[in-house]
Amino acid sequence: MNNPVFGKLIFNIGWKAETEISLFNKNYNVIIKAAAYFEKDGITGEQEAAIVDFDDHKNERLKMVEKLLTDFSEGDASQQFIPRTLLFQRNGNYALLLDDKEDEDEGIAVCLLPEAKIVSQDEYL
Repeated sequence: MNNPVFGKLIFNIGWKAETEISLFNKNYNVIIKAAAYFEKDGITGEQEAAIVDFDDHKNERLKMVEKLLTDFSEGDASQQFIPRTLLFQRNGNYALLLDDKEDEDEGIAVCLLPEAKIVSQDEYL
């Protein structure tokens, strides 16, 4: 599907595309995922508004992620966390999901909207 806001997306348990972000002065390829149970569900207006919010405030949002990760980590956050997915929920909430090298079984989610905070991926998903 080609969405006017998200661009070209492929359906695979949600709508997915790839983008590049920079955290701690390192570039990462991450998956952009718009949550959807079925292909016919499409993309919601709330999801479109959320990605516009992210794009419009990308540098601020990523600086906030860095600060939250640094405050959360007892070690070197730039080495401990690896961003994997920027997940946009159906209601417009979104979070950056990251692998945690110190807890490989459970990563973390840095919630960006509606509230900036860190929770476990299990709790977020």
